[in-house]
Amino acid sequence: MNSIDKLAELFQKFPGIGKRQARRFVYFLLHKDNIYIQKLINEIANIKKEINQCKECYRFYPENGKSLCPICIQDTGIKQLMIVEKDADLENVHKTNLYEGKYFVLGGFIASHDKKKSYARTEQLLDKIKRDIENKELDEVIFGLSISPEAEHTRMRLYNMIHENYPDLIFSTLGRGLSSGTELEYSDIETLKYALESRITQNKKQNI
Repeated sequence: MNSIDKLAELFQKFPGIGKRQARRFVYFLLHKDNIYIQKLINEIANIKKEINQCKECYRFYPENGKSLCPICIQDTGIKQLMIVEKDADLENVHKTNLYEGKYFVLGGFIASHDKKKSYARTEQLLDKIKRDIENKELDEVIFGLSISPEAEHTRMRLYNMIHENYPDLIFSTLGRGLSSGTELEYSDIETLKYALESRITQNKKQNI
């Protein structure tokens, strides 16, 4: 395997990147000068040093000498927790300025069968919910997940887990405005605002 193949293989590990697009990235880099290449190398090397991961919501944020991100530090007094899949979803929802509660970045979906590895931070989420309830800082859990079979399976699994232990919590899901297959990351602000305002509440155990 030559250097082109090796680098293309690394690019293929990026989300949404196939073999053809990965090779286009490699050829793009081959056409750039050494200054650009060195700058890219430096930025990749520094990103882990300069970016922290919040101990509460698990989003990534620029180093500020604290273990919590600015959103978690800011106490709005709103007792809501929105569960999102990834950082890009959190950022897009936060831009609406409509939601001022807390977030939790799940990091992936719960696998629908045991053979597939799950990257969802399920235990960390349950620990956070337990802490927030004990501190009387949580009344509502909002499922801010994209609309897909994997997301729906994850929502139902999480709902049943949380509802079993905390039946008095309010549970809601983003409402109409998000069509099937929609990623929160790519949804426009007006669509997200409508989805937040028309979220659907639920209080019964669901079968999966």
